Amino acid sequence: MELEQSELVIPRQLLCCKLCDEEFTKPCYLPCLHTFCQKCIHDHRQSSTDEEGYFPCPTCMTEVGPEEEDGALGNLPENVLARRLSVPSIDPVKRETLCFYCKNAGNFVEGKTHCVTCDEFLCSACADSHTTQEEFEDHQLQSEEDYSTHLEKSSSTASLGQQVLPVCCEAYDPLDIGAVFCVECDVSVCADCHVNEHAEHRCAELTAIAQHFETKIKEPLKELDNDSMEISEFLENLDSTEQTILEQKDSLKQNVKERTKQLCSLIKDYQKLLLDDIERRFDNQLEDIKTRRLDLEMHLEAIRGVKDFTNNLITYGSYEEKVHLRKKVGYRIRELCEESLGTDPIEIPSVTLMEPNVTVDTICDMFGTIATGDEPVAKEQETKEDLPTSQHFQRYHSFGDSGHGSDSMEHAETEPELVEIFEKTPRELHRQDSKQDGSDTDMLSSSNSSDKIKNVKFREQVQQNEFENDNAFNLENPKREVTLPAPIQKECIKGIGINEKGDIIVGTTSTIHVLEKRGIVRGQIPLENGWNIHSVSSDGKVSMTVPRGDNRFKVRVLKNDGTGHILSDFNVESFGLNFVTSDQSGTLIITSNRYAQIHKSHGKAAKSGGNIAFYGPDGHLIRRITNEDFHANLLEKPQMVVVDEKRHKTYVADPGSHRVIALNADGELVFEYGNQEGQEEIYQGPDLISIDKYGNIIITDKREGRIDILGPKGTLKKSFYMDDIPRFVGATPDKLLVTAMPDGNMKFYDYLN
Repeated sequence: MELEQSELVIPRQLLCCKLCDEEFTKPCYLPCLHTFCQKCIHDHRQSSTDEEGYFPCPTCMTEVGPEEEDGALGNLPENVLARRLSVPSIDPVKRETLCFYCKNAGNFVEGKTHCVTCDEFLCSACADSHTTQEEFEDHQLQSEEDYSTHLEKSSSTASLGQQVLPVCCEAYDPLDIGAVFCVECDVSVCADCHVNEHAEHRCAELTAIAQHFETKIKEPLKELDNDSMEISEFLENLDSTEQTILEQKDSLKQNVKERTKQLCSLIKDYQKLLLDDIERRFDNQLEDIKTRRLDLEMHLEAIRGVKDFTNNLITYGSYEEKVHLRKKVGYRIRELCEESLGTDPIEIPSVTLMEPNVTVDTICDMFGTIATGDEPVAKEQETKEDLPTSQHFQRYHSFGDSGHGSDSMEHAETEPELVEIFEKTPRELHRQDSKQDGSDTDMLSSSNSSDKIKNVKFREQVQQNEFENDNAFNLENPKREVTLPAPIQKECIKGIGINEKGDIIVGTTSTIHVLEKRGIVRGQIPLENGWNIHSVSSDGKVSMTVPRGDNRFKVRVLKNDGTGHILSDFNVESFGLNFVTSDQSGTLIITSNRYAQIHKSHGKAAKSGGNIAFYGPDGHLIRRITNEDFHANLLEKPQMVVVDEKRHKTYVADPGSHRVIALNADGELVFEYGNQEGQEEIYQGPDLISIDKYGNIIITDKREGRIDILGPKGTLKKSFYMDDIPRFVGATPDKLLVTAMPDGNMKFYDYLN
């Protein structure tokens, strides 16, 4: 095997660093199996590491964290295969053994003695006279056989110095018929050490383990070949899709320009607005194409890296190297096999220039508007009156402090006691990440879903030093301001939210408006007949309801991506609805002031008391949390709910008990924050609650004019005070605190500095 490998021609790219394009110097590999010089990757890491210690692979952009390095910080594992191939062992060069003195005299006599001091060969006669001379009498002579033996030993020692794979002792010889590999100790073992120290351990021949690795790895490599082919084909389709979008974009722009020629100079400003709108809409689509292409190219590069590394290991690697690297290669291949390819078809929305009704009084309609797909265009009714700001403010607050159009808490308290029909079940909400343990005998059967291997940052939290010691501030000097469009302000706003992309979701009496972060309307979703917006969560999920009778409701929750796609949709029975939302899995969450209780005499009846109900995607009750679960009066009039999907927590604001409570995935209390008996009051509410990308909780008490920032563990980090009463308070993905006021003005503040 060694002879066959030495005769192979090693490609230059296998021995060259992709950063410096030179032969490897101390080659190190990353978790994605791309190899670089130790100095090159160190310099790259110094310039690319973020504040949390992560840096991207220069080739496939896979993120590498400190926990993925081997040993001390900064010590990446060495690529033993690349090192051996770039510095191969060299047989010692045999020198000519002619006598030094005779050769100088013109005679070519074979030297049988070697002078160690002079490092020259001598014949028998010259050797005898060499040490008799006074200046050479202390020189050391040795035979030609002793010289050859010493030379071979020196070469073997130098070669042994290059050995980096773990072996049992210096006597280990991979060509020895008795050499084996100890699976339990993960070391190559000679025959003597096998008998003396590893007799009771699981040992096998290196060839058997290496051949087992080669056999097992071929099937997932074929799967990666298929994935690589599918991604390559999809990338070709992306080019065609991009060209179609560009052609459609150019066609629409040409239509706008041709229509512009028919209008007078007074509407040229409106022409510019439409052109800008087209640019924004198509730029978003092209940006999605660009992002998708980058993700696919990164995934493809990651696959190529694994394939190249594994094929080189199979082709050029020794049995020791294959055994040493088999686990990491298997883990990485399984990780890529399980990762989503991201080759879902891209839908190109049909963006058209809507035909206008040209009239003298509506000159803007002569241009039409830009619409995506079948997106309806909302038109203002001529008979609709403009509401003054003060009246609009009162109209908004007529729905209670929670900022949505549900029944007020006082109304819920005065409802007659009604019987709840649904059966109480013991089913529980189950959220648990599955984990699989690997084994050395079947390394490819393990699920490589551990947090350490995936190229995802799991720790996104604001450090304590980002908050100043004096944590009370006045909310002033906004970084930017956005005013909601006038048509939206004229409607009754039921709620506002901001999704993970920074889009602003506004729910009104008749329409759901989707605005990008600068306040430009990207789309509208009209409500179906009979449906009313009940709640808008801080992350932009819109909940709608239709009454179906006493305590029966048809409930629908829409995704917060502005598409109008349904997340949850089924009938529920509940004694009132204070707030309605859902998590990303479709689990419906409802807060109310009363719930069902079973009496021996008259069956089920409503019992007063705050509660939080969880309904599964099939519409059945999974869990209802009441004060009986806490053995304390923590829930009185629970209102707004926000779900932290990443950390599997649910936060509830209860203005009745003047507290915020946090629940884990099993419905257990994690912490509570707010008013406590015998202590100074903190809240008159709280009224609004939201979270930011770091897991910080943003609590708003309108009557106190106060916004609190709590850490994920419920510790107060910072408080802000404001003069106005906000309609919505939340956070954007780019670390800005957002307040929406009744006059339609949205302000964005730095709150982490």
